[in-house]
Order: sequence, then C-alpha cells, then structure tokens
Amino acid sequence: MVVRITETETSTTFINQGRKANMFNQLLNTFFPATKKENKTMANSTQYVVYTRNFKSRAKQIGVFAEPASTYKVNGEVHGGKIKFKNLAVKNTARKTATNKLLSKGLDFTVNILGVAPKTSALTMKANIISLLKKSGRKVINYSA
Repeated sequence: MVVRITETETSTTFINQGRKANMFNQLLNTFFPATKKENKTMANSTQYVVYTRNFKSRAKQIGVFAEPASTYKVNGEVHGGKIKFKNLAVKNTARKTATNKLLSKGLDFTVNILGVAPKTSALTMKANIISLLKKSGRKVINYSA
C-alpha cells in the first residue's frame, strides 16, 4: 500500500494546527490575563570606578578606592589622569588622610583603573581586592588614616 501526501494536504494541516494553537493562546489569555509577558527595562544605576593608588616608596603602599565614575569621565570613558589630578588636589586640604600624609612627604603615585560597576559590585570588588592585597603582604593604606 502506497500513501501519497500532496502539498495542499500538508499545508492545510499546518494551518489548522496553527489555528488550534492560536485559539488555545487566546483562551489562556482570556482566563489568565496575568500570564502576559512584559518587557522589563532596567533603570540606569550610578556607575562606580574602582581604582588603586600605588605610591612609589619602599613600603609599596597601595590604596584601593571606589568612587562615582561620572566625575572622572572624559569622552564617556573613565580617565586615570583625571583621577590622579583630582587626588593631587587633596594635598592642599586640611583633612588628615593616609593619602594626604604620603603626598606631603613628596611621594608620587600611579593610578590603575580596575573596573567600572554598579555600587554594590564595586564595593564588593574593592573589599575583595583589599583582602587579597593584605594576604599578599602589601601595605594597604585604606585603614591607616
């Protein structure tokens, strides 16, 4: 016995199956309107830059910082030179910080940008980097002020 399937039979079969599926979806949407999919958009969160200040001294002192990235952006990208320039301006303030003390001694430092992330991620990254640096024997200046 040989069965022949023509093109018209297959296309009508698929069309009917499509109608049944469409009717089923309409039925679901009628009785369960909460199952509609909504497009979710994320709000723009404030981005923070995580960077280090490596002071050029025998003790190899380093500081890890997380600050809002918007103040350090140049052409949409975080710029290390702008971070360094702004940190050098701290030298003239009366605030007693570890950075102030090291700058008043005439020590120079380099800025290394580690990443840009939302606040919680940036603070977590900062804490993890500080603990890794302490374990490796580096003198972290964040808590010595």
